[in-house]
Amino acid sequence: MGRRRIARYVKAGEYEMTRHAYDQMLARDIFIRQVEDAILNGRVARRWSERDGEKLAIIGERFNGDFIKVVVKDTEIPKVITVCYPYEELD
Repeated sequence: MGRRRIARYVKAGEYEMTRHAYDQMLARDIFIRQVEDAILNGRVARRWSERDGEKLAIIGERFNGDFIKVVVKDTEIPKVITVCYPYEELD
């Protein structure tokens, strides 16, 4: 699977968000629309497999030029696991 499949679900509003992701968004003043935009227009910075699905770390730009990192679990219905500011070097 991958980011394109996840993006299709997000664009249709068919995704889940964990309480942890929501709390992290509130703590960092990140809005749901910014998370959706990051998934739709961002790039995959990291990908790893787990027994119940693959996780993707997607880096996307906010309206003010800052970047956010969104970790999404690629399951039947994609699930946003966490949202934060990236600590990796961005190219």
